[in-house]
Amino acid sequence: MSGETVMFFYFGAVSAILVLNAVRWSFSQTWIDGLFTLVVLISFAQSVFFSLFGETVVLTKAGYLVIHVLHRGLVKLLLLELIFLLFNGVSWPVSSRQRWRWGQFVLSAFVLLDTVLLLSMDENWYQSLAGHIVSGLYWSFLIGLSAVGIGIAAQKRHATGLTFIMGSIFMLLNELYVLIYALLHRWPFPDHVVSIDLQRQVLWGGRILELLCFSLCLVFYQRHMAVVKAVEQTQLTEQIKQERLENELSMRRLEQEKTNVQLRALQAQVNPHFLFNSLNSLSALIVVDQERASLFVDQLSQVYRYLLTTRDQSVTTLSSELHFIESYYHLLKTRHGNGLQLQIQVSPAYQNRLLPPLTLQLLVENAVKHNIVQASEPLQIDIATDEAGYLMVSNNLQRKRSPILSNGVGLSTILAQYQKLDQPTPEIVTENRRFIVRLPLIQSDVIVNQP
Repeated sequence: MSGETVMFFYFGAVSAILVLNAVRWSFSQTWIDGLFTLVVLISFAQSVFFSLFGETVVLTKAGYLVIHVLHRGLVKLLLLELIFLLFNGVSWPVSSRQRWRWGQFVLSAFVLLDTVLLLSMDENWYQSLAGHIVSGLYWSFLIGLSAVGIGIAAQKRHATGLTFIMGSIFMLLNELYVLIYALLHRWPFPDHVVSIDLQRQVLWGGRILELLCFSLCLVFYQRHMAVVKAVEQTQLTEQIKQERLENELSMRRLEQEKTNVQLRALQAQVNPHFLFNSLNSLSALIVVDQERASLFVDQLSQVYRYLLTTRDQSVTTLSSELHFIESYYHLLKTRHGNGLQLQIQVSPAYQNRLLPPLTLQLLVENAVKHNIVQASEPLQIDIATDEAGYLMVSNNLQRKRSPILSNGVGLSTILAQYQKLDQPTPEIVTENRRFIVRLPLIQSDVIVNQP
């Protein structure tokens, strides 16, 4: 292959690599892509310079060597910084980071020293023992740094590390070739012992492979970082979802605890207040009708037995709740007489359905509390089921003339209980001068009693 062909191929390959990396840098705007673009730019500038002045009198022997030394020194300095960025040098131990920075400083000083000696000494110095020692040390130092880069990259067993190793090997071979040539032949290039075409094929071919490998290294690095970023984003999203779920669960537990506290507070309020009224009724019955008084005591004991047995239950059967409300209604009926009427029309098919305990007691008590209860205006409470499997609790509206203070805990507790059980929300409507609460009856195979 002729010298012109080699030069054209090298110039075209480096130009293509430069354009591709410049475009990638324009999109990524990262230090890594910027540094490598500068590396390729330096190699491109050297190829242009040598293609124009390499074989003319404009470029002296000292100038040839200075360009060669500066090119490889600057490229090596930039690659050292690339190694630091590619392989997370920030996480290295402090001592390792300090040694790395000292290596970059020593290389900078060596490049400057070699450049000054080349420009200040005469031609005989290049071929003297001192010149060979300085040049040998310089290129040996570059080879050593390439070996260090290979060692660091070898610790990363992924595509980024492997392609960086390949690029570093080509760089090391180029520098080793220059070192051997400098020791066996005379400086400066070109030397007639080895043809200029062969020198170009070896050096420039190695540099093209070197730049290609480093370009692939950056491609794999960007892909690796994109995957890492995607994984981190996914983990962050999952973490946010997990935290949100935990917060929702915490809020739900708080709501459940609030509901339990409200229910227990209601029970605590009902027990002494209801017991006081019941004892007054019992006291009056004992005087006028001992048989009714005995029945009243039986019903009262059943009411409190139910309150105690369902205290720690989240659901109970509709049949149990209806038996309880019949006893509870008997006690209320003793107090209010014909002013209170209760009618129950529940299909036997729904007797084993479930609902929160004391639901009917809260609704009946709510109706008695807010409406007029007297024989001339009886309060009619109806409990019935519909074809959709709902329990309808309704009463005629005859509001008391004086406002009743109410905190709404009774109805809100029922709604919260259904929400706690993950069941449809009860419907509360007022139509045709009737107050209606439509309660979903829970299938026994859907939920299990929980304490």
